[in-house]
Amino acid sequence: MISKTCNQLFLRDQGILAQSPMQFPRHQILVPAQLPRPMTEAEVVTFFRVIDRLEDRTMFLLMLRCGLRVSEVSHVRWTAIDLAQGTLRVNTSKGQLDRVVYLSPDVATALRQWHGLQAATADYVFPSPMTRQGGLPLGARQIRNRMTRYLHLAGITKRYSPHSLRHTFATQLLNAGASLEVVKELMGHRSLQMTLRYIQLYDRTKRAQYDHAMAQVERHQGLHRR
Repeated sequence: MISKTCNQLFLRDQGILAQSPMQFPRHQILVPAQLPRPMTEAEVVTFFRVIDRLEDRTMFLLMLRCGLRVSEVSHVRWTAIDLAQGTLRVNTSKGQLDRVVYLSPDVATALRQWHGLQAATADYVFPSPMTRQGGLPLGARQIRNRMTRYLHLAGITKRYSPHSLRHTFATQLLNAGASLEVVKELMGHRSLQMTLRYIQLYDRTKRAQYDHAMAQVERHQGLHRR
């Protein structure tokens, strides 16, 4: 059998057979996808309450309100921001998928304030303090270190990363009624399958909110029999 298969492979390579006799398995192994980990509403409030630098507040607001990845925040340039239109263009992001995100009022205000403190020739929104005249952007590791410090100051013991703010952005949009297609575009996902991970979080949030609200309703109505 092995000899016959080898002969067939040889004939295929010589152009005598039109296709390979080998039939590769079509089975796929399904690996459980790890769910994104968003921050709770209370944790978000506590986290931002301890941020005392305008630069850092602006940086983390871009992740929370616009869903930017840490690498996207690191390399965002002032030329990509249109404060008049309230938009930010993300070029050559992960997966080479460009997109336009929108600036919420608090993000736009923070950006205007931060821009007013920058030199007229500033290129990157968040320049590295290690280079003269802002020639290089702030590194992703530096951003992670700053978030770790603020989490510690806020007394938040869960191990969140800047990406958790992006996950929080998606979950908050779904909880507020945004469609899955809109969230997909704003997140810069290539496929809807990637965005579907947030549906499980959304379903859990809906159930938790329902249980909490219904417990209050039942206490007020008192319809249960004693």
